[in-house]
Amino acid sequence: MKLIGISVADIRVEPKFECERDSQLIYGEEVEVLSDHGEYARIRGRDGLSGYVKKRLIVDGDRREFKLNHYYDAGTMKFPFGSYLSRSDVEKYKIPEKLLVKITDYDFKVTELSKNFLTVPYLWGGTSDFGYDCSGMVQRLYRYVGMELPRNADQQRDFTETVQDFDSALPGDLVFFKGHVGLYLGDGKMIHANGHSASVSIDDLFQESEYKRTLMSIFEKIGRVTESL
Repeated sequence: MKLIGISVADIRVEPKFECERDSQLIYGEEVEVLSDHGEYARIRGRDGLSGYVKKRLIVDGDRREFKLNHYYDAGTMKFPFGSYLSRSDVEKYKIPEKLLVKITDYDFKVTELSKNFLTVPYLWGGTSDFGYDCSGMVQRLYRYVGMELPRNADQQRDFTETVQDFDSALPGDLVFFKGHVGLYLGDGKMIHANGHSASVSIDDLFQESEYKRTLMSIFEKIGRVTESL
């Protein structure tokens, strides 16, 4: 089993550091190694996204039993929310039991989990507590509750079932704009990783503001997650 053995590993569009970050993988996520490219390996993640990761960040690992319900700093290793851990990881890094969730436990609400991300910096391609982009945050939340979504906002838009309007929208639905996505909390409020605040923040789509008018001018749809990849 090939796993990510560092807190966060960048997936790049080409096998060189200078090129664009396309996404990220976090500690314990399983990857399929497709080919060797010197310092880099071409990999494919569970969402089907392929790209290039430094080979030294990929390790052989044993079965994952737990996932983290909160960021944890173990000193020699920092574990972001959702990291996948083996029993030996728990013992080696002395991870508190209160932070451990069985990997098959999906009984969580994405809306409640999302509030732990408030003020996390915005980062293009980011999928962790160290920085999220809009679709990376949505994907990480839904992955934690057992639903696998595509990586990018336009793919998530096409993947989800269309909700007629905000009167029909439910907490946990996704609100799509051109090139952007947020998680609907209800009562017109949306949490999203965004460049406007340079962080994860909550905005009221029903409240008049210049930013709200800008968002609604590029509104595309409300989507509901009804299945997994």
